[in-house]
Amino acid sequence: MAARDAKREVDFLKSLEKKEIIGEAKICKRAKSMACGVCGLVKTSTEADKGFWISSNKIYGAYNGYIPICKSCLEGLYTDYVDKYTKLKYLEPDKEATKRLCMMYNLYYSDKVFNSVMKSNGNKVCFITAYLKRITKYQYLKKDYDSTIDESRKDKNTDNDTNINNANIDLDENLEDSVDKKTLELFGYGLGSKKDYEFLQSQFDDWTSRHECRTKAQEELFKNLCFKQLDILKARREGKDTKDLDRSFQDYLGTLNLQPKQNVAETMADTQTFGTLIDKYENTRPLPEIDEELKDVDNIGLYIDTFFRGHLAKMMGIKNAFSNLYTKFMKKYTATKPEYGGDESSEALFDAIFGNSINDK
Repeated sequence: MAARDAKREVDFLKSLEKKEIIGEAKICKRAKSMACGVCGLVKTSTEADKGFWISSNKIYGAYNGYIPICKSCLEGLYTDYVDKYTKLKYLEPDKEATKRLCMMYNLYYSDKVFNSVMKSNGNKVCFITAYLKRITKYQYLKKDYDSTIDESRKDKNTDNDTNINNANIDLDENLEDSVDKKTLELFGYGLGSKKDYEFLQSQFDDWTSRHECRTKAQEELFKNLCFKQLDILKARREGKDTKDLDRSFQDYLGTLNLQPKQNVAETMADTQTFGTLIDKYENTRPLPEIDEELKDVDNIGLYIDTFFRGHLAKMMGIKNAFSNLYTKFMKKYTATKPEYGGDESSEALFDAIFGNSINDK
């Protein structure tokens, strides 16, 4: 990995010699020497790589792609800034010093890179030297402080979005204290207004009290219907066109079979006869089958078959299952008159009934 990065840096340096364009700056042919803008130290072209840091920024085009301050002076400048920010009681003077030098020389700065270098460097070399070694790698060569500003703006926008989401969460937590829990669970969190929840709940209760709502699908449709009502109400308050919202509202009504044209049969129910209504209810919403454990628990069915149908059949002289059931049932409680056949003598019958006390006398 290190060898590949070194090769890329060599190729980059060669591109400077060939007057290649980096960014929007045309790099001039490398001079024979390079001077430090602070101490005046002069390095030859062969020594410049060791004494100066390379940069691809266009403002250093006349310096053959080198920052016009030698490495030693840059370390001294870094130390001065660290001391300054320490006296000013900055929480992280090293970070502030690094950021200030990157701003001054239009170098790329990143908190992520800073933390990585701080962790790996320790006290081996001056921190600014370790940091510049990292950002002069190939993956950072095309970046400068403009890149830092752009990344900071993106991070700020992300933070704003996070703050908005956190504010919504706080708002939801406040709603939990003022809005019924069942209402929040039914319509979800994040509407942001107690009045919106009250409107939705009142409309939902009104719809479901007037129309059938027995399944989860019907409940969801009624919820969406209430949301559309709320959207239409808000749009009208703001003076916006509600054409598309009205169409969606009608679609939900159609799905629920609640449009006026779909309820013609229901509105005619009052004019239909009782027998017609019974036939309609039996065909559309018949009674469910009764559970076995609840069927004729007091034998009322048996009593009707025996003492109504069976007795009627007996009176009419009709022999069927009901008359037989009636005869069988009544036999248990019927008393029969004794009958005399005439086989025995009258005296024996008399004695059997009254005894033979007279003969004995």
